[in-house]
Amino acid sequence: MATLIERVIEYINTLSKKSTDKVKAEKIKDFILNLDCADNTKSSLITKTKHYITNNNIFNNNHNLNILNATELYDKIIETNKKYRMEHKKVIDVDMNIINKILNLKCDKVMNNKGEYEIKLYSLYCYLLFTSGLRQNEIWDNQFTIIDKYTIKPNRLSKIIADTTSTDAVINLLIPSTEWINYFNILQNRIKNKGIKYGSTIFTGVTKTLEKIQPELSGHSLRKLYVAYHKQVLNTDPDKLPSVSTARLLNHQSEKSSTYYTGAIKITGELKDIIDRTDYSKYTITKLKDVLKSKNIPFKSNTKKAELLKLLTC
Repeated sequence: MATLIERVIEYINTLSKKSTDKVKAEKIKDFILNLDCADNTKSSLITKTKHYITNNNIFNNNHNLNILNATELYDKIIETNKKYRMEHKKVIDVDMNIINKILNLKCDKVMNNKGEYEIKLYSLYCYLLFTSGLRQNEIWDNQFTIIDKYTIKPNRLSKIIADTTSTDAVINLLIPSTEWINYFNILQNRIKNKGIKYGSTIFTGVTKTLEKIQPELSGHSLRKLYVAYHKQVLNTDPDKLPSVSTARLLNHQSEKSSTYYTGAIKITGELKDIIDRTDYSKYTITKLKDVLKSKNIPFKSNTKKAELLKLLTC
């Protein structure tokens, strides 16, 4: 399938050579504006098209390139960006009950074509985003190494801490490293098996999943919520050892970069840690059954340990 810019170039080549630059420019502009794609993509296409026209001497006078400028499109993009920035400056209230729902996304399962229950892909993506504070693209096709019980090292990050290399950056997880890595591997296998490509599909899937929980939430707001949970619930204090400032939590280049995240979300309700970090793998079958009973989770008397663990960890 041809890319959008290839489609534009193909269209340009169909235009009559006898047409004036002005006529060509108007037609090219209309063609781009009528493409089924985002406004930002259209703006980018106009820029790429100008380069193509210039490099291939399509116009007799490149002054006519100005005709391609789509003023209404540009104004619309500016207004959209303004609105986005204003919305993201607002403090979002997130109740502890909402956080509990996000944590329970790891239990959001659906039956596959083999008749087996598996975690919904975008629910799992959201769970990993919140418990790590990573950006969406940093979870996509990445690798991590366990450092200790709650810390992992990423193979790559979009941005790294000032005066360090990417190998010095670490992720301070909200859940045990082994659990996070296990779910991460499940996600990677699901993505690979389904042949999903990174892009709008992932962003849309994550957004729709979160809208069902709280409309104001997005994939990026989970990064803010991660910071809020550390600061407001766990009381992560940069003056205590080990020192974990907001910049260090987010692997920003400076605290100035992290100002945007400080106070971006206010957690409401009873501020207590609701994340179960218990290592149930060390429990005996009898003890596991006692825990399941306390949580009102049904099980069969002859259920094996591996299955009991699955019931506890979803």
